[in-house]
Amino acid sequence: MSRAFIKEDDGERGNAVADIQFREAKVEWLKIQEKKLDTLLNDPKSKRIKPETLDRWIKETKADIEKTKKELGYEK
Repeated sequence: MSRAFIKEDDGERGNAVADIQFREAKVEWLKIQEKKLDTLLNDPKSKRIKPETLDRWIKETKADIEKTKKELGYEK
């Protein structure tokens, strides 16, 4: 086997590892955003936030969750 094939295989393996790490990071981000949304909706402390700000944060977090789920292929 020539060295060219070895280098190519190493590159493909590196890309696969990078893809897996990217996906794992997205899954972790999704968990964080879902926890954030739950806190915004259910934590009594969130009632101290100005209603306009709270509504904006909830809307932004829901949008981010939806976007991340689409990126992960969870929703079609």
